[in-house]
Amino acid sequence: MSEETTAFEQAKTHLKLVRDFYYHLMVFVFLNLLFVILDRRAGTSGNAVFGLDWAYWLIIFWGIGVAGHAISVFFGDHRAQRMSGRE
Repeated sequence: MSEETTAFEQAKTHLKLVRDFYYHLMVFVFLNLLFVILDRRAGTSGNAVFGLDWAYWLIIFWGIGVAGHAISVFFGDHRAQRMSGRE
């Protein structure tokens, strides 16, 4: 297998990882907007944060997951290999 074919396969794999991340991000944004709307429509109790009773917990913890996904895609193994010259 030539070096060019290997680089092409690595680029193809990375492109799939980036595409999957953006899909995850779109689902995150869409569903959390829906959750915020549902939470706001349900009314708030006296101890709500930003007018939300429960939706902010979903946003916080799922957001941590999305951030971890972004870090693994954009700063993951492939970057370390390229920087160290191990391609």
